[in-house]
Amino acid sequence: MTSRTAVRATLLVLAAVGTVAAFGPPRFTWQNEGLRIDHPPLRAVAALVAAAAVAAAGLSGRSRPAAVAGIASAMALAVLAADRLAWRVEAVQDGLHERTIAGSRAIGWSDVERVEPRPDALRLRARDGTEIVVGASGFAPEDRTRLERTIARRVREGAR
Repeated sequence: MTSRTAVRATLLVLAAVGTVAAFGPPRFTWQNEGLRIDHPPLRAVAALVAAAAVAAAGLSGRSRPAAVAGIASAMALAVLAADRLAWRVEAVQDGLHERTIAGSRAIGWSDVERVEPRPDALRLRARDGTEIVVGASGFAPEDRTRLERTIARRVREGAR
């Protein structure tokens, strides 16, 4: 194995480890004003490390397709890192708030028209058509139950 091949293999292993570390369930933080769901910042750092490693691995070779694949993979991992940093859902006193890399949305508890629990998500729809879909496939069962109960309680309180 040449030195260049060994470096590329090491970079690809680092990219794989970083990618695996970037995924995982979100964290639930129960605060006085409500619930906050987000991803730990270290997941974004892991995705950025993986992006840098896969880009370096792709560019260290002599193959143009490998370089293009490395850069494309690095860009996808950078988007994942941005998503991990930006994504946040809060169920607080005034309503449900969601922030993503695409922007933010909020629904006041008194404006909730429908709550639709699904196996992999929880969908809230407001009277004005605004929807917030909280993907729940990575949630622990007890966290999902606590989230559903918090939302149900807040919606009941908002309807009064």
